[in-house]
Parts: sequence; C-alpha cells; structure tokens
Amino acid sequence: MKRGSSGGRQSWRRLRVFLAMPLLLSLIGCKTDLYTKIQEREANEMLALLLGKGVDAVRVVAKDGTSTIQVEEKQLAYSIDLLNVEGLPRQSFKNLGEVFKGSGLVASPIEERARYVYALSEELSRTISDIDGVLSARVHVVLPKNDLLRQGATPSSASVFIRHGSSARLSALLPQIKMLVANSIEGLSYDKVAVVFVPVERAPVEQSAGPGVPVAQSARAGSSPLLALAVGSAGAVFGIVACVLLGPRMRQFGKSSRKLSVFGRGSRLSADQAAGKMIADAS
Repeated sequence: MKRGSSGGRQSWRRLRVFLAMPLLLSLIGCKTDLYTKIQEREANEMLALLLGKGVDAVRVVAKDGTSTIQVEEKQLAYSIDLLNVEGLPRQSFKNLGEVFKGSGLVASPIEERARYVYALSEELSRTISDIDGVLSARVHVVLPKNDLLRQGATPSSASVFIRHGSSARLSALLPQIKMLVANSIEGLSYDKVAVVFVPVERAPVEQSAGPGVPVAQSARAGSSPLLALAVGSAGAVFGIVACVLLGPRMRQFGKSSRKLSVFGRGSRLSADQAAGKMIADAS
C-alpha cells in the first residue's frame, strides 16, 4: 500500500514540475545594468525614452535612493545609442555646498578663490543645462585678482559653451543667457560674456541584430523579448489547463495502481497457501 501510494505521489509531483517549467522560463529574464547611481527624475526620463522605443527596460531603486536602469543584453548597445543621442544621462555638477564642504583644514586664500570660481562655473553650467534642447553646457569664469590701489584693473569675463540639438532654436535665447551669467557673477558686465552654440545633428538610431543583418531583420530582432514572453505565457497557460484537466485522471490512476498492487499481493498470498495445503495433503 505504501509503495503504490508513494509512487503515485512522485509521479504527480514530477508532472506538476514539468507543467510549471514554461511559466518559470517565461519569468526568467537576462538583464544587465545599463546605468547605475541615477537620480529618480533622470532615471524616469531615461526609462520613458527606452520604453517608448520598444526597449525592454526596468528601473531598480537602491537603498540610497538612486536608481539603476536595466535592459536586455541584446539591446544594450542600442539603448546606449538612444540615450547618447538625447544627451542622457546628463553630466553631474557640484553645488556650492559640496565644493566648500568642511574638511577640517584651513584653506589658503588662493585655494578658497579657486573653489569659489569652480563653484560658480558648476552652478551656472547646471542652470543652463536645464534649458529645453540643451544636451550639455559648460561655463568658464575668469575672475582676475586685481589690486585695489591699481587703476588699470582687468575686468572679469565668462565663456559659455552650449551643445544642443539642431531642432532647438537656442539662438533666440542669447540675450537671456548672457544676462543670466552677467547677473550671477559680481563685477561681470553683459559685454564680457561670450556664448558659443554648437548644434548637433541627431541621426535616427536603428537597432541592429549584428553585422550584415538588414534593417528589416533588426526590427524583428527588437521584438524578440516580447515574442519569447508571449511563447512562455502560452506555454504556462497550456500547463495550467493540462494540470486542471489531467489532475483527476492522474489521481484516479494512482488509486488504480494501488488497488492493482494490493490485488497482486493477495493473489500471490492465496497461491502460496494453496501450494502449502497440497504439500500437506500429499504427505
């Protein structure tokens, strides 16, 4: 009785594991980190861009509040090209608090001045980078050390480099950008601010499946993760349906096997008893 019961249970467990395999395979994804230590706002922007282009991407939040963008390994190069075209992730800049963070040491006047100029450049670069259409921006500030007793003082100056998409008409904002920089630095006049615009032609990025593969095949390759997920889901549904339909029959089969094993043991026992009785009668 116990052997037949344990055999039926083992068969039923094997069948359930076999039917659950398609579902497990469909849930397994081979993703790799695209970018890490990304702030939440920028991570959401990157995720929206990738999903809009058909990339299977996810955002994973770390304990420190930063985010990690993960994509399929086959779409890694394509995802990097997409983000580079849009200037993502953006360059990080330090603020005044980070530059002048107390280190416990007394800084020299020259070091303090260098930190101040660097902090001004970082703050202005961050502000200009937030303008729509700007891919990257840098601001270089020159604050000469003039002697108060000297009459011929060298005026301060600033240079602004802006890299932007060709579709963004930032030249119309030239007066506002110069005014922003001039009013942010003490002693800097409007005429001493130089702005350089560099437009960037952003060619459409095509997803390629490998060297020598046509574009039509590349487009189909981009949908391979979705196709695999659909096939895995269909297999999982089939497994569940088979489990529901075959469950009663498998249990009935287990009961029948146990009955047959009991009947076989009983018949062997009756035959042995009959043989023993015949030997006793003969003797």
